[in-house]
Amino acid sequence: MCGIGVFVNCEPDDQTVKSLKRRGPDFYHQETFTVAGQTVTVIATVLSHQGEGIIAQPIVTEDFIFLWNGEVYDHPKFEPEKHEDTNWFFENIACHMTGENQAGIEIMKEIRGEFAFCSIDRRSGEIYFGRDRLGRRSLLLYAYDDQLILTSSSSGYHFIELPADGFYKLNLQRMNKLERIAFQAKTKVDEHLLEEFVFSNASNDMLAINGVKEGKLHSLPVQTMKTIQCDLWNFDQNHGGQCTGDWLERLEIVFRKAVERRVMCRKGSIGVLFSGGLDCSLVVATVLEIFRDKPKTATIVYLYSVAFGDNEDKCEKCPDRLTACSAYEEIKRNHPSAEIILVKENISKEQLTKVRAEKIKHLISPRVSVLDDSIGSALYFAAHSQVGSDCRLLLSGLGADELFCGYSSHRRVYDREGLDALEFEVQSHIERIAERNCGRDDRVISDSGREYRMPFLDLDFIRFSSSIPILDRCDLTKGRGEGEKQLLRQLAAKKGLKIISSFEKRAIQFGSRIAKMEDKKVKGNDICANLKK
Repeated sequence: MCGIGVFVNCEPDDQTVKSLKRRGPDFYHQETFTVAGQTVTVIATVLSHQGEGIIAQPIVTEDFIFLWNGEVYDHPKFEPEKHEDTNWFFENIACHMTGENQAGIEIMKEIRGEFAFCSIDRRSGEIYFGRDRLGRRSLLLYAYDDQLILTSSSSGYHFIELPADGFYKLNLQRMNKLERIAFQAKTKVDEHLLEEFVFSNASNDMLAINGVKEGKLHSLPVQTMKTIQCDLWNFDQNHGGQCTGDWLERLEIVFRKAVERRVMCRKGSIGVLFSGGLDCSLVVATVLEIFRDKPKTATIVYLYSVAFGDNEDKCEKCPDRLTACSAYEEIKRNHPSAEIILVKENISKEQLTKVRAEKIKHLISPRVSVLDDSIGSALYFAAHSQVGSDCRLLLSGLGADELFCGYSSHRRVYDREGLDALEFEVQSHIERIAERNCGRDDRVISDSGREYRMPFLDLDFIRFSSSIPILDRCDLTKGRGEGEKQLLRQLAAKKGLKIISSFEKRAIQFGSRIAKMEDKKVKGNDICANLKK
């Protein structure tokens, strides 16, 4: 994991530099270049969690400046014993993104890992940048007059989250007054019509871009910024069940591979954000099975449970703490020789208020809702636990609810509008996950100096899950704790997690009881007053 920053015609502020250093505590480099007549300062920080050495960034050649924050995993052309993913990505992709040459994008389609990157062509003055299609790595954008900033994390309030809808290209030789946000068109449209659409719908569409706050909008012009389109960003959900065979058996194989990709190339111990629910428990059980079968790779697994209350007794009675303890005991019974430690983080209102004002609100930004505050705060305290100092990877169960109909909205849509509407709802949840979750979560968690990985959002796993007929993934005619995520519940039962397989879905803000510490009259989508203080 890395922190990356590009600053055009402006100086990096101290808080942003400190934030990037916390993401990558093992290496820091800052250097200034002149590109196309513009002053460009780049910052790279590195968290070392695999191999013996540290791969320094940025990669600088006579023609390119390259920054990478991500993982390649098992790309067919990637040989980890011969390459490090940053160098490999540069050699195979970044240096092929020049002018109209898009050869690198063909390779990019096959990358399963999470990433954000920036590649600067020093000859043409073009900057290419983007996030993976699910937005699993944060990349923030600020543009005003002749200034441009791209950064993994920041303390500022005028940033937007770069949409995870393609790669972007900015030509520094044509940086005039920066005024507009360039939206990616889903189909080829006349540029003037697109501009007219943006202008005529500005009040709504600007709000749809996360983080645009009150006051003047700082944005990029269509003429200066160009979206590179490719079918990498188009998910095709197969509702016809073209695949055949035993869904459960195949699901187990594909999910194990997704987890294995994320735990094998690492040094140090592993942590899991742990509520004791179905999704995170499946992650833990699969990790332990991998370690059982490959004992030389085994390590301690820390299960981080967060609860909010003014004393220990109240924290111990939080729903997520109760399920975490119950799930921990069941997992231990199934894996008696495994090294598992349940870490209990109890957070008081006083502690929440102090840390939110000093740190959390800056990491959540540009997100501003009550829900962002609740989820971001819970993740922050779990990820920043001081227990397990050698833990550099954190796994979570994010993505399971989206793929297997775990939200109450899935049930409401199905009851009111039927199967077709449910299928659309599932697809919508996946398409919105970058906007709603991933960038925020990456900033909050990675600030701890630990890398965040989400096996359920593995691209192969998403493709496979989307090929399973929707009614094999869930049965919403059954009650809560049974019908939603039905196939995952069957997988948990197969792994010996009988009690866990019947747990109902519970949102983290309610399960951890952070919501009880706040104004009960507000709604999740309301702007959070605590983030404005």
